[in-house]
Amino acid sequence: MQSVPFEFAIEGHPLSGATLYRVGGPARLALFPRNADEVAAAHAWMLEQPEPHLILGNGSNVLIADEGFDGIVLFTHGLQGLESLADDCYRVEGGVDLDQLVRDVLVVHNYAGTGALAGIPGSVGGAIYMNAGTVNGSICELLESVDLLTPGGPRTVEMTPDLYAYRAQRFCGPEDLIVCGLFRFEPAREDQAAVYEHYIQRRKEKQPQGACCGSVFKNPPGDHAGRLIEACGLKGSRRGGAIVSPLHANFIMNDGGATFADILALIALCKERVKAQFGIELHEEVRIIA
Repeated sequence: MQSVPFEFAIEGHPLSGATLYRVGGPARLALFPRNADEVAAAHAWMLEQPEPHLILGNGSNVLIADEGFDGIVLFTHGLQGLESLADDCYRVEGGVDLDQLVRDVLVVHNYAGTGALAGIPGSVGGAIYMNAGTVNGSICELLESVDLLTPGGPRTVEMTPDLYAYRAQRFCGPEDLIVCGLFRFEPAREDQAAVYEHYIQRRKEKQPQGACCGSVFKNPPGDHAGRLIEACGLKGSRRGGAIVSPLHANFIMNDGGATFADILALIALCKERVKAQFGIELHEEVRIIA
């Protein structure tokens, strides 16, 4: 690795505190750029290095090995711009909390889309990367375009339905960084403050609260991963400090002192038992960094 030219670089930065799972060893080098210009410089420099690299937002949908990441991790927290434009359009940078976008824009201005995004943890960039959403819709459906930093330089992608699918997208690769999204919202007839409160309360009642990544598995077509795992009798199953939530089986919790191996063992158990009992292959929604 070349000499690091940034004052916002930290060697040996622990990653457990940077993920909602509270699991993960140190990064060899962590970069914390403070604005869009520093993000662009850090991204360009990182791509020139031979070491592995990882772009990380709020760490809400990742599981990182206890050994850590022997490479460079670029955090997008410095991308905090949220700008109102004309015609119900907003330019939102990737480091903005998704909940801030929902509360401060959709709810305040009564825009449709609250039901699709309310209560989902993470950053706007992370949500776009995985096309986060619920049965009520997904974030990419609300986008006009996305600005990326790529190995070939800055690029703007005009959003079309063929570029995204259920918890997936085809416009941003692992070396690309989501700088911002241009959103166009539509006024809603229903009171979005009430919609927000309804879905937040529903999450509190139906989903466990604590250290986890949210849903571990994608729902297979026509079914729900949680139902399948529960039908296999796996609610409450433990491996070390990790547990399949007794409240919702598609949540594997760090119940205190869980290791990467503990959580990974429960992921493997759920996949194995569902495959054996139903012939269905579960696919992880959580991104595993090992």
